[in-house]
Amino acid sequence: MMKGITFRTWMFLLTGTILMGLSSCSKETVDNIGRDTALNIIRSNKWFDVVKTTSVADQADVRVMLVGEGENMEFKSNGYAYVYGAEGGTSSYSYSMPTSKKMIFDDVEYDIQENIVQTVAKFTLVNTAGNITTKIEFRRR
Repeated sequence: MMKGITFRTWMFLLTGTILMGLSSCSKETVDNIGRDTALNIIRSNKWFDVVKTTSVADQADVRVMLVGEGENMEFKSNGYAYVYGAEGGTSSYSYSMPTSKKMIFDDVEYDIQENIVQTVAKFTLVNTAGNITTKIEFRRR
């Protein structure tokens, strides 16, 4: 009987210690873990279809292919997304990710629409300034 109480007490203390450790993680630490995971997913493979659409009230949308047929984009850990062209040419865009829901791409801050940790096939950036909405869609094949 004494062994059961001692074991139960030991398990209670161990569980309490684990719960205290987990609850002491700050929101910032949890956010950084989510951001780092999202960055790893974005950097893990190539993006083949990247389209930037700018919408202005009462005007036709303007669509620009940032990555077209035969090209791909790779997000590198140096803070640049490189576009590798079909004929060997390369261009780049600066990027950073202050949180798992925001990205600064080509010096413009965007909201990330998807939960990147849950979807690895696409993500969408949206920036709204006044009556101008800019959306960039990134897709994998």
